[in-house]
Amino acid sequence: MHTQLTEASVHEKLQEFYKFFPEKLEEAVEETTAHLLEMLLKEEIDLQVDAGRYERNESRKAHRNGHYVRDLISHHGLLRIRVPRLREHGVEFASLARYRRYSGEVAELIRGLFFAGVSTRKMGLVMEHLLGTRVSAQMVSRIAQQMDTEVRLYHARKLADDYRYLFLDGIVQSEHGLGGGLRGPVLVAYGITRDGRREVIDHMRAGSESENAWEGFLNNLYRRGLTGDRLDLIVADGCRGLWNALERVYPGVPRQLCWAHKIRNIQEKLPKKAWATCAEEAKEIYRQETKDDAADSYFAWERRWRSVYPDAVKCLRRDIDKLLLFHLCPKQHRTTVRTTNPIERLFREVRRRTRPMGSFTNSKSVDRITYGIFWIINKHWEATRLATFTQKSRRHQHEIWCND
Repeated sequence: MHTQLTEASVHEKLQEFYKFFPEKLEEAVEETTAHLLEMLLKEEIDLQVDAGRYERNESRKAHRNGHYVRDLISHHGLLRIRVPRLREHGVEFASLARYRRYSGEVAELIRGLFFAGVSTRKMGLVMEHLLGTRVSAQMVSRIAQQMDTEVRLYHARKLADDYRYLFLDGIVQSEHGLGGGLRGPVLVAYGITRDGRREVIDHMRAGSESENAWEGFLNNLYRRGLTGDRLDLIVADGCRGLWNALERVYPGVPRQLCWAHKIRNIQEKLPKKAWATCAEEAKEIYRQETKDDAADSYFAWERRWRSVYPDAVKCLRRDIDKLLLFHLCPKQHRTTVRTTNPIERLFREVRRRTRPMGSFTNSKSVDRITYGIFWIINKHWEATRLATFTQKSRRHQHEIWCND
């Protein structure tokens, strides 16, 4: 007596089979899927050739030219299939379209994980956990290398001259070289637009923070549209090469020297026991409400310490005018623009994500991962504005100006 098969009974039998032979079933599904896909590809190639193998006729449109092996990531796992080729031209297979789409999604996932700091060595384990399919380090590297065109377009894109504040600094990255490890800076430009939108504008791998390197980087920004006509302030550390380059490229824009770097310079001139007194009291200068109050605070600090720690006083005296330019800006912006801390926070994120990777293979890989990290940060910032640039804060500032 035959038992009548129903959808429920078939499902029950399959579940029972899968319970005892899960690995065999998975292998069978992968093999069957690959076999069916190869059959579909063969039918498509036959239609394009319009003749059987070795058949001679007048209707023949092309000639077969063997095959190549291709790995496809599918919902069933990694499929290794034989894809036919034509001698005359390439072939577009409709049967591969859905797998291309899925592979594209996987590529985007790998791209995002790569930018998030997952190394190529660990990517296979992560993808195996997510998809049930291990992805090789070579595949991850190929996907990363495909981004090089995207990176080149990013470095060449037109820039809007809509930045109110420009921050400039460099972060050191290491790469492998023929003679051993190489260390060099990545020069970075970070801007805040007039409506309070933050953006990492661009970056460039350089051999050093020399005047020529900075001038080349800044000239590139200028040629692409960032002429500085709407800039209120440029904020930078004390790198002499950078300041000389700024004098050439953006001579008419006020340049604020970073207070955080200057305090560290002062500490270098002091014994550690004086950090809590002399250096801490210097911070009171930039905490003053007005430039006149800041000047008074500076002179009081100088009188107290010039005979005790003359080198520290001299260090601050030579740059005091550059350190007080942030008072040209609206009051609610001053905390943001008196240091390069906004760009330093970016660098902390870069270090956090690149530390697991160690040294990079070459300058291209440095450029690629730096672009990826900044791309993620910029995407996060697209929908946000700094609170101090909102309409409410501008109205509040207008009231302050009127009352003054």
